[in-house]
Amino acid sequence: MARLATVASCRSQPKPPAVTPSSYNPITLQDLANFLPQQASLASQPRGWTVVNLDTNFIAGASTHVVGGSLFGRSAEVRFTPHAYDWNYGDGSTNSSAVPGARWDVLGVREFSPTATSHVYRQEGSFTTTVIVRYGAEYRIAGGAWIPVSGEVSSAATAVVTTVKSADTVLAARDCSNARGSQTCP
Repeated sequence: MARLATVASCRSQPKPPAVTPSSYNPITLQDLANFLPQQASLASQPRGWTVVNLDTNFIAGASTHVVGGSLFGRSAEVRFTPHAYDWNYGDGSTNSSAVPGARWDVLGVREFSPTATSHVYRQEGSFTTTVIVRYGAEYRIAGGAWIPVSGEVSSAATAVVTTVKSADTVLAARDCSNARGSQTCP
């Protein structure tokens, strides 16, 4: 009987299970607080000015990107993917969109056409437009598989100031570029 106990104690002990991210509690956005998304940019068409009652086109420059660092003492990466854009046009109007916007020529539309991110100012003034980009996050440790994290991370883009002026249109019977000073050309 003593011999049986000795044989049992000589058997190799099973290895402890490998530690993987899935064996931890889920990673949260708070765990990723040291990983910050890149600041987005903001542009407008026309650039810096517009006309009352015409569409002004706004475009957020944000893309999927990876930020490296350390998570729980191990080499890690966080991938940020833009999911939504929260616009504040500076005149009390806001909008949320799933797209960052694009230039009129890229969209294949005429200048001052409405877009998913455009805005019409109803009065003259100087308005500061901002956009907050909401990113989804995924992480990986030591080059492993990407694991999604619940929730979103928000990052404000640079602001754009737009001067809004009124404009009058004049109909002319002919091309005024060569006939300035005549009765039908200002």
